[in-house]
Amino acid sequence: MLREILISLRTRCAPALVRLGYRHAAVACVGRAARCAAAWAPHQEATRRQILIAMTEVPATRKTAVILGSGPCLDLPMAELMARFRRVLLVDVAHPPAAQRLARRHGAIQLLERDLTGLADRLADPGQRDLPDPACDAFLNDGDIGLVVSTNLVSQLPLVPLRQATIRWPDTDLPSYARAIVTAHLDHLRGFDCPVLLIGDVQRRVIDPDGRVTEMEDPLFGKALPAGEMEWDWTVAPVGELSNGWSIVNRVRAVRLDRA
Repeated sequence: MLREILISLRTRCAPALVRLGYRHAAVACVGRAARCAAAWAPHQEATRRQILIAMTEVPATRKTAVILGSGPCLDLPMAELMARFRRVLLVDVAHPPAAQRLARRHGAIQLLERDLTGLADRLADPGQRDLPDPACDAFLNDGDIGLVVSTNLVSQLPLVPLRQATIRWPDTDLPSYARAIVTAHLDHLRGFDCPVLLIGDVQRRVIDPDGRVTEMEDPLFGKALPAGEMEWDWTVAPVGELSNGWSIVNRVRAVRLDRA
């Protein structure tokens, strides 16, 4: 607990986003990653491998990589990214200490705080009366970008807006709103004129102590991803992380997105 408090104090996040719960979510993820390091390692390695493959398709003249949902960078091939690109933009709503250390040590790395739903400013405004529509067009006009990667982000984007919508607009069709957020992210990614790789959850399984799947969840709220380059299982919560011997396993897909 003390470790997570210290990480929280050192995590860079705008005050308005802190109040919405983004820093808390980021720190919780860092804490779970540390506790479940062995279980998460195959997933992190698979993610790095897919990014390396995508890098081979980048035009030689493009010198910027954009990583959306960078977090603590545990699933990123940072050495290879820095060797290939003049700029590596790590984009997230909150940057934990691990990402800040990387940026201090390497001039190629820039940390950018961005809300990729386009909702946070309006959700943080108590005067916002209507449920805002998701939208994002960040970085689309930067012609130096050669690679965009959305890393284990797409299923996370709806979570904080859904909590806010539940409180402030209780009559909202929550699954439809979450699906709109996922769709807006996919539309944003398809706006780039360079290789785009999305790595994200497509299924979540809750498993009881006897190994039986007791619940199957759709983390994308009915929005289907295109067929992927590769799929694998990510043991998000191994036995011992949750109470009573339960576990959670996500199915992850790596997808190349063509320009719309």
